Amino acid sequence: MSPTEVGAALGHARERTEALLEPLSDEQLRCRFSPLQSPLVWDLAHIAHFEELWLLRRVGGRSAVSPEYDDLYDSFAHARSERVQLPILRPDRARTYMRDVREAVLALLSQLSLDDGGPLLERGFVVGMVAQHELQHGETMAQTLALAGLPGPAPHAPPEVAASGDVTVPGGSFTLGGTDPWAYDNERPAHVVDLPAFRIDRSLVTNSEYAAFVDDGGYRDHDVWSEEGRAWREAEGAVAPLTWKGDGARRLRHGFDAVEVLPPREPVQHVSYHEADAYARWAGKRLPTEAEWEKAVKIVGEELEHVRGGVWQWTTTSFDGYPGFDAFPYREYSEVFFGPAYRVLRGGSWVTDPLVARTTFRNWDLPERRQIFSGLRCASDA
Repeated sequence: MSPTEVGAALGHARERTEALLEPLSDEQLRCRFSPLQSPLVWDLAHIAHFEELWLLRRVGGRSAVSPEYDDLYDSFAHARSERVQLPILRPDRARTYMRDVREAVLALLSQLSLDDGGPLLERGFVVGMVAQHELQHGETMAQTLALAGLPGPAPHAPPEVAASGDVTVPGGSFTLGGTDPWAYDNERPAHVVDLPAFRIDRSLVTNSEYAAFVDDGGYRDHDVWSEEGRAWREAEGAVAPLTWKGDGARRLRHGFDAVEVLPPREPVQHVSYHEADAYARWAGKRLPTEAEWEKAVKIVGEELEHVRGGVWQWTTTSFDGYPGFDAFPYREYSEVFFGPAYRVLRGGSWVTDPLVARTTFRNWDLPERRQIFSGLRCASDA
C-alpha cells in the first residue's frame, strides 16, 4: 500500500469531519449538549491528538506537541460529562492543531516503508487505524448533533425499506472474523464456527412495524421485556424510541434540526438493545447472535437488504475477544470493554463510512444506549 493510498484515506476522513461541522458556530462547538457526549471541539482536538500520538510520535519518533494534551484528550482520563470543564482548546486553536499535525503526517508518510516496518506499519495498518478513528468520531459527533437538534450529515435519514420476508441460513460451519489488513484486533483471529440452521429477516424493522408494537401496548407488556429491560424502561420512562413524539397519525420524528411526520418505510432507529429485544419477542422472533448475523451476510448476503448503510443492528452477543485474541496495538481499544456489560452491534448505519462498515466490523455499546443510530433485524430458529 503506497503513501498516496493511505494519505487519501486520511484526506477522506478529514473531508467528512469538516463537512459535518462546517455549519456550526464556535459557540456550538464549545457547548456540551448532553452528558452522554463530549463538546464537539473536544472531539476535534482528540482526533488530532490520536493522529499525533500514533503517527508522529509512535511511528515518527517526534516529541509531544504539548505534553498536557496526553491527559486532556485521553478518552479514559475524563468522563464525557466532565470534558466541558477542562481547559480544552478553543475551536480556532483546535483547527490549527489538526492542520499542523496533518501537514507533518503527510510529510512523514513519504519517508515510511508501509510494507516492511513491522506489524504497526504493515500494509499501512496504523494509518488505517487513524483514518478509521476519525471516521468513527464523525459518527459520534453526528450523535451529538442529533441530540442537540443541529444540522446533520447529508443525506439526513436512512434509506427506505423495500424487502420483506425472511431467508433460511443452512446449518454448518463458516469462518467468523476477518483478515482485512485494516481490521481491528477484536475482528481477529478469523476462526471456524459451527451453527445450526436459522432464519433471518431480509429487511430491517421499519418505523411502521415498530409503531404497531408501540400501539399494541408493547411498552406496557410485561411478558416481552427481560428483567433488565423492564428495569431500564421504568427508570428511563421510555414509551417509544428516543426521537418519537406523539402517537397514531400525529406521531412525529425529531431528526437533527427537523421535525417531520414519522416516515413509515424507514428503518426504526435510536432504539436500545432492550427495546429491540422486546420488539423481537412481541413479533414472535428474536435478535440474532453476532455469529448468525455475520454468517447470514457471508452466505446469503445478496438476499438481505441494507446489511450496511441503514442502521446498526443489535445482536444478543456480549462483547468479548475471539479465541486466541491478541490486543493490538493497545488494550484500550477493545479489551477493556470485554465482558457482559456491552452488546455487539453489526452492519453500520447511514452515518457510518464504508471504510469502517466491514462485514466483520464489531461495534459495541451498553444495552441502554439509544443515542446511537441503532435498529434491528429479527431472526428465528429454523
